[in-house]
Amino acid sequence: MLQSEILTIMIFFVISIGVIILITGLLFMKEKNNKDSTSKRETDLENKLETQINEADNMLQELNNFSSFVKSELDNKYKELLFLYQLIEEKNQDLSNTNANTSNKKSKDSIDENSKTNDLEALQVLNNKNYDNIIKLHKEGKDISTIAKELNIGKGEVQLILGLAKMR
Repeated sequence: MLQSEILTIMIFFVISIGVIILITGLLFMKEKNNKDSTSKRETDLENKLETQINEADNMLQELNNFSSFVKSELDNKYKELLFLYQLIEEKNQDLSNTNANTSNKKSKDSIDENSKTNDLEALQVLNNKNYDNIIKLHKEGKDISTIAKELNIGKGEVQLILGLAKMR
């Protein structure tokens, strides 16, 4: 919006200069026909034209100063926005890390509870009355299905007890 206003002002200014030059040119032509006052009128027109050109130069200088000011302000605002964006990203990253740490802690607590439960189950299996019988029959060379049939328990339980016995 600011650039369009500047552009509109500059266009108006250029058109004004063109009209002024055209008018002064026409006046200059008229005065040229009057040979009596030609030199006096020429100097007057030159002075008027020179003052208008000086005014136009001053206006252009003011526009340049204003556009430089606007550009510097925009640069400052852009830098502020970048800084704020970086702060937001850092805070977002900190929040993500905090959430991840909380999730990891909850997962570790859950895993610890599960491992305690599994350890208790393993101890219960090891304390099972069939534990000694299973180990004894296995050492005698009997296979898992035979041991399961003799003790009237599942093959999985026999495999579990034998696996736990190997781990000891």
